Amino acid sequence: MAAVSTFRASMLSTVFSKTVRDQRKALGWWALGLAGTVLMYSAFWPTIRDNASQFNKYIDKMPEAFRNLLAGANYGTPAGYLQSELFSFLAPILFLVYAIGAGSRAIAGEEEAGSLDLLLSAPVPRRRVLLDKFWAMVAATFGLTVVMWATVVALGPLFELRPSIANFTAACFSAFLLGAAFGSVALAVGCATGSKGLAVGAPSGIALVTFIVNMLGPSVSWLKPWRLLSPFYYYAGHEPVLHGLEPLHAIVLFAISAAALAAALVTFERRDLAA
Repeated sequence: MAAVSTFRASMLSTVFSKTVRDQRKALGWWALGLAGTVLMYSAFWPTIRDNASQFNKYIDKMPEAFRNLLAGANYGTPAGYLQSELFSFLAPILFLVYAIGAGSRAIAGEEEAGSLDLLLSAPVPRRRVLLDKFWAMVAATFGLTVVMWATVVALGPLFELRPSIANFTAACFSAFLLGAAFGSVALAVGCATGSKGLAVGAPSGIALVTFIVNMLGPSVSWLKPWRLLSPFYYYAGHEPVLHGLEPLHAIVLFAISAAALAAALVTFERRDLAA
């Protein structure tokens, strides 16, 4: 009995830390891979800059949808290069893959693995478990954001890659907010259904559809109004690496996370986990 009491007491105080510890190896590999990839792109910058006119001409010949996606990037500037090579594709994809995976594992993954019952057997309110899992996902995603930011800021100058620190920070923060938003949706779906597959598939499908809507919106007249429903519009519509952070866009992404978390709290509290 004493051992059980000790376990339950420890679970009360370490749901967050245990979640972080459980994913520390994977997170370490993610951080190493992200840093290496960003460093590789940084190393390419001098060559790209010296041939910027050729790349810009190539972009001018691309279909309008792809030019819109690259935000009319100018390969002759650090900000334009980072917009086209880092923030158009790589950063959002990586952050979404990680955050959606973490959000789906938080509750639905534990439930499918049969470990959620043990976790909830401790005198820990469900909402506490959920909030700790949520903050672990957010903290890990933010940690990857810091890795990306630090790699460019600390090592970019070795390759003469020196973007505006303020604007680059704004772009990294926007990528973090996008990842956290979709990770929160994955968490909410997992809490509502208990299915890790659905928790991965639903936000991934939403991400794909809304990405396409945002990409094609400027070129397809009937899609243009629907861009306002796309999280990617609020991630990149203001081009933060070029123009800095748009507070309203950041608030919208934050609101998506908050709404998804609220939905997760309600459904997780009410759902019969024995069903």
